This record gives sequence, C-alpha cells and structure tokens, in this order.
Amino acid sequence: MFLITSALGFLQPFVPIYLQAAALSRAEIGLISGLGTGAALLIQPVLGRLSDRRDARRSLMVACALTASFAFTCYRFANGLWAFVALSAIGINGTMYLNAATGVMIARISPRGAGGRTYASYRVWGSVGYIVVALAAGWLLHLFRTDTSRSMDRSMLAPVFAYGPIIFVLVAVSALFTPDRRATVDDTPVLGPERGHPTRPDRERAMRRFLTAFFLYQFSLYGASAYLSLYMQELGAGPLWVTGMFAGGVVCEVLVMTRIGGVSDRLGRRPVLAVAFVALPIRLLCYMPATGPVWVMVVQLLHGLNFGIMGAIAVVYINDLASDSERGRAQARLAAAGGLASAAGPLLCGLIAQAYGLVAMFGVMAVIGAIGAVYFLSRVPESHPIRTMESKIEAR
Repeated sequence: MFLITSALGFLQPFVPIYLQAAALSRAEIGLISGLGTGAALLIQPVLGRLSDRRDARRSLMVACALTASFAFTCYRFANGLWAFVALSAIGINGTMYLNAATGVMIARISPRGAGGRTYASYRVWGSVGYIVVALAAGWLLHLFRTDTSRSMDRSMLAPVFAYGPIIFVLVAVSALFTPDRRATVDDTPVLGPERGHPTRPDRERAMRRFLTAFFLYQFSLYGASAYLSLYMQELGAGPLWVTGMFAGGVVCEVLVMTRIGGVSDRLGRRPVLAVAFVALPIRLLCYMPATGPVWVMVVQLLHGLNFGIMGAIAVVYINDLASDSERGRAQARLAAAGGLASAAGPLLCGLIAQAYGLVAMFGVMAVIGAIGAVYFLSRVPESHPIRTMESKIEAR
C-alpha cells in the first residue's frame, strides 16, 4: 500500500501540468483523462473475473505495475493527443488494478467485524508514502527551477517522469512477496431475513445504489481535482506550492484514516460515509473565491474528510456485501464505477473550464456533489453485517 499510493504523489500533482506544457488545451486534458480512465470499464471487470477464477493476484499485480511504469516513463517521449490517451489508459488501469487487488487481499486477512479498522490501518501507510513522494517531487523540481519567472515546461518536468515510474517497479518486486491467501468458505451472511441477515438480492440492491452514489461522488471530486494543479498555477503557485497543497490534504487524510476504520466498525459504514458525501460540495464551493495559493491549500485540508473516509470505507463497504469468492469482481465493479466517473468528470470539467473558466467548473461540480449526497442519504443502506442485523431486529 505504501508504494502503490506513493506513485500517486508524482502523478496527481504533475500530470495535468505536464499535459498543459505539451501544448494541450484544458478540453484535451479532460479528454485524455476521460478516455484513459474510461478504459477501466472494459479492463477492470476482466481483470477482476480473471483474478477470482485463478484465485491469485500476485502475477497480475506484477504485470500491472510494470506496464504502469512503462506507460508513465514514455510520457517524456509522447507527442500529440492520442499518444497521451493510450499511455494514460495503460498507466491508469495498471494503478487501478493494484488498488483493487490490495482491497481483496486485506479483506481476506481481516478479522470478522473489523474490516474497516484493518483496511484503514494498511491504507494509511499509502497516504504517508504519497506525502513523501509529493514533497520530494516538488523539492526536486524546485532545485531544477533556476528561473522562477519561467513556467513549468516539459524539460523542467522531465525528472518527475524519469524517476517517478521507478516506484511501480518497486511495487512489482514487493508484490512477489505479498501474502495472497486463497478463498475460504463464504463468510458473508446469506441467510434469510428471519435471522436479521440481508439476502443476496438485498446485498445486490445495496451495492447498485452505493455504486450510483459513489459514481456521483467520484465524478465531482475527481473532475474538479484533475484541474487543481492548473488552478494553483493560475494563482501563481510554483512546484513546491502545488505539491504542498496536495500533501497538506493527505496529511489530514492520514489523521482521519487512522481513526475512521475503527469508528465504522463500531457505528457502521453509513454514518461515516455520510460525512464524506456532505463535506464534498462544501469543499468544492470553497475553492471558488480563492485569491491565492494559500486559500486553496487551506480548503484542500478538507480532503481529509473526503478521501480519508471514502478511500478506505468505500472498499470496506463493498467487501461487506460480497462473499469471499466474489470480492475480486465486486472490487472490479467499484473500480469500474470510479473509472467511469473519473473519465466523464474531467472530460466535462475540461469543457466547462475551457469555455467558462475554472471557477465556474468548481460550481458545477459542487452541484453534482450535492446530488450525490442527497442520493446517498436517501437511498443507500448500511452494509456492516452486525449493524445491519441490529437495525433489522430493532425495526421489529
């Protein structure tokens, strides 16, 4: 987890800036992100079914890590829209499978009833890695930036894509030694409602509703986040400001994530997820009146309530609803929903930003985030097996 999430520390802050430096418009940047991530709709379900059928993930993790490393290394040599689309599709899908596979692996080693605490305790180390890599990348570029009046061009950003992809090679090596426990007897409640347990149709309905809410959430969050580094640059920020902004949000994410897993085990998944859904539109609105980089950095601290919760508990929610032998496919569905959202969100945001500016883009995404929050609060049920059983008993 440390290495997988560390890779995002150089990707998230600098990919949009690099694409802009490659003479691509905001609409084209959105198209690259959209089509690259949209490939997850085809690729992630196939990888999920394959890993469940083989009941093994290590070999796929190695392959995905190496292909991601290759794709992002080739960024330095790419020219034109479609070259970046192809490389982004390869790199993004490799990264997405690594996250999905670790979600399944951690679920299999989690004590019953403590999935939230266990997953969050592993995931928090990924956030620590993100902070280290993001700050290191910003510091590296700061050293190379001798002329502060010069914008960040491709030659200046080249070291990030020369050394950053090495992290994926380290992921491939570490995956060879990662525990990959085989499936056990189905441990997800499948008894009838007379025992207080959800039936399979109940769980499938809950999963569909959660994936819908998750789609709206990811659509607004990652649509807007894809342009945060460009927003910072528009406000006059340099490399250290950009990476410091992202790292500050992840510091808050770490503080939340260290506690939120255990809280969700005690109170249920729904209450803590509700906090993330409600906080998102507020956060997006707060970006709009920004007068400088410091304002954006302060607002970004709310990321702790967003990804600090959603990054861990969404995976756990899906694990609650899936049997041990189905979790690969279930996590692939989550990845595909996130992939579709992360594809369509930046695409729409790019068109809005190109036509009306980045401030208007944040406003539109806040509205979509609010719709997702209302849908979640009104339609998505609890998933925690113990909390679900207790609520059904109390209802009688």
